[in-house]
Amino acid sequence: MKRFVKLDKKIFSENLNPYSISIYGSISIYVNANGECFPSRRTLAERGGFSIATYNKYIKIVIEKGFLRKSSRWRANGSQTSNLFKVSEIKNSAFFIPSDIFNKKLRACELAVYMYLCSRKTSKNKCFVSQREIANACGISRRQVGLIIRQLQKKKIITTRRQQNLYNNGNYILEYTICVSEDLEDLKDFDIDIILSKSIYVDMRDYIKCGKVKNLQ
Repeated sequence: MKRFVKLDKKIFSENLNPYSISIYGSISIYVNANGECFPSRRTLAERGGFSIATYNKYIKIVIEKGFLRKSSRWRANGSQTSNLFKVSEIKNSAFFIPSDIFNKKLRACELAVYMYLCSRKTSKNKCFVSQREIANACGISRRQVGLIIRQLQKKKIITTRRQQNLYNNGNYILEYTICVSEDLEDLKDFDIDIILSKSIYVDMRDYIKCGKVKNLQ
């Protein structure tokens, strides 16, 4: 059974960099029913695609922004062990991501972009966001966004498709689809070209399993 991690959408409105976002996500995997956990720095670094030095630098920012609280823990012999974290309560801004995404060896910037797309997706695992929005939310450049999107596509974590608006001089927007594991076999059969429609949000993949749609007037 797939397990999901609960996260706070507000993480994308605090002008954080991708390392801080990835650290927050990596810690959230391990929380118990009380929102507490105590993973080691090495474990977090392996899951979140960053180094231990990067963790030491940016964990303070996540705590300062109020997303986490940290308490030191000590062994009986006086030596320090892994810290105890408590994730702040999420009230009206929760979203969910599958926990197994942290097993895919993604870099911190790839995780941050993936998390943002998940925060914006519909119940059908689709979202429409601009590269500018992604860049602003994840603390990276628009050029980096384009490169990261291509990497996530190659790893079959997302798919993209252009949707074109006839009332907007032929400009197009990207539709992102978040691939959940059970979708991967079906998605490889799709071969759908740009859909031309008077409605910018037509999504023929909900009705057509495979084939090409060239023009709908």
